[in-house]
Amino acid sequence: MILTPSRSSKMRPLKSQSSDAMILKRKMMFTEAIQLSSRTIGPMAIVGGTATIYSAALSHSSSTLTHASVIYLLLLALNYSIMPRISKKYIPPKVNKKSVALVEEVVKLSIGIGGFLLTDNIESLKHWTLNSSLLAAGLPSTLYAVQGVLTYKAYQNLDSVTFNGLTQMKTFSAALCCYLVLGKVQSRMQMVALALLSISTVVFQGGASISSLQKVVRKFRHITSNESDKPRLSHESSVESPKKEKANVDMRRVFFLGIAPCLAATFLSGLAGAFSQRSLQLVVGSMERGAYWYSAEISFFSAVVLLFSMAFDRLRAPTVTTTVTGSEGAAESRGGHGFFKHWTWQTLIPIFVKACCGILTALVHKHSGSVMKGFSLILGLVFSALLQTALDEEDLTSSQFLGTALVLLSSWLHFTSPP
Repeated sequence: MILTPSRSSKMRPLKSQSSDAMILKRKMMFTEAIQLSSRTIGPMAIVGGTATIYSAALSHSSSTLTHASVIYLLLLALNYSIMPRISKKYIPPKVNKKSVALVEEVVKLSIGIGGFLLTDNIESLKHWTLNSSLLAAGLPSTLYAVQGVLTYKAYQNLDSVTFNGLTQMKTFSAALCCYLVLGKVQSRMQMVALALLSISTVVFQGGASISSLQKVVRKFRHITSNESDKPRLSHESSVESPKKEKANVDMRRVFFLGIAPCLAATFLSGLAGAFSQRSLQLVVGSMERGAYWYSAEISFFSAVVLLFSMAFDRLRAPTVTTTVTGSEGAAESRGGHGFFKHWTWQTLIPIFVKACCGILTALVHKHSGSVMKGFSLILGLVFSALLQTALDEEDLTSSQFLGTALVLLSSWLHFTSPP
């Protein structure tokens, strides 16, 4: 007798498979629900927490904030958050960066003059002199120009993680230079707040800055160690591999052409900010300056420097193109060095946004001080994460939540603990 499997035994595997599929489907739905809630509740919590902290700081009895200063700080942070995204999207890689910088200064000059005419009286310029303008805006413009050169040199010789880790010292540099130039001191609680602000950047980036700082310390110890200066035996020196000698040369090159220029640029950034704050908050050359007019002065001197640089490049262009022969060289000599080549109308979008950033920076210096700009920089990181969540559908990480909490805590401590 042949036994055939019953119908119930056939149905059991099918039922188990359907139940497993149902469980898997529920798990997927639960995971999607968690991701959706994190993309909505997380950003809402960050925005609500930021609004709560700044509102409470405004109403605090010992707060140094005003409604105008808070608006300028938040607008500057928003500008910092969107600027990298729109620059990458609308500025072609082959476009001449000096032409972009020149048009940016012209736009900033126009906005500064327009804002001055709308918000100030033209009679306030009766005390204006060229000497006072050079003292108030010429010196910071020169410092910013040197800082830009050093920053570009450091960026060429450092990896991005090390570069970003070193630039987190800008807030401390601003506080130190404000003390040296203006005599403005920070209270103990404000120094704690600045330390928390720097730590928040490390936490927000998920520990990347920690590894970068550890790398810097190892490089510095390697360079400053006296092991290479110790006397060696002749056979030891002859056995030393050429690779090790090349590594030592590379380490020194990274330090002197990368780390040292980056630290110098960080200090110059704080120094230029302190001089800008002095020009905006004190009387320089018998004239009290507003943020709009000061921005116009800074843009004018920067544009003059850029024009001289571009003219110098134009004079050098024929000598460079003579090394190229044939039709390719002729085409390059006719239009390859055009300063506005590869431009589109969309290139003006990031230029206008960056020009507004310069105006907002002057307003922050005027109403809050250069140290406060550091809070806008870090808050810009928070807004960047929110934009990534909204536009790129990337979930916020736990380190970003913790870093945001530290940013808000440091902001509260600094705003409500004046010296």
